[in-house]
Amino acid sequence: MKGLKLIEELNAEDNSFLIQLRSNLHWNHNSFMNLIDKLYKECQRTEKDTVLDREIACGIWYISTFIKDWSTDENFPQKFSEEYYENAYELIDDLVYHYFMAKSLYIYKSIIEDKIKEMKLFFK
Repeated sequence: MKGLKLIEELNAEDNSFLIQLRSNLHWNHNSFMNLIDKLYKECQRTEKDTVLDREIACGIWYISTFIKDWSTDENFPQKFSEEYYENAYELIDDLVYHYFMAKSLYIYKSIIEDKIKEMKLFFK
């Protein structure tokens, strides 16, 4: 999936998941998966780094609460099942942990990769 770069997603630039979520009250599954894919790649890329890019770190910290807080507001239109959103929030939490702790919550890398694959297929 090409899509926007991670920093563009985190800065809520045009067509990003965050701008659609915040401004249009629209949960775009494909944009969400772009954010997740880019975040996972960043987790892998920085796993051995002792210093993190502040701009990216701030954006990741922000989404760790914003996405769930905004999309669980009573005025936010829920177009997917409760299970879908719970899986999405868990995936965000898992990846945020992975990014800041430089290790996955899971012993096997395949577990998080399977969760990402399942989330991609959940909507189809």
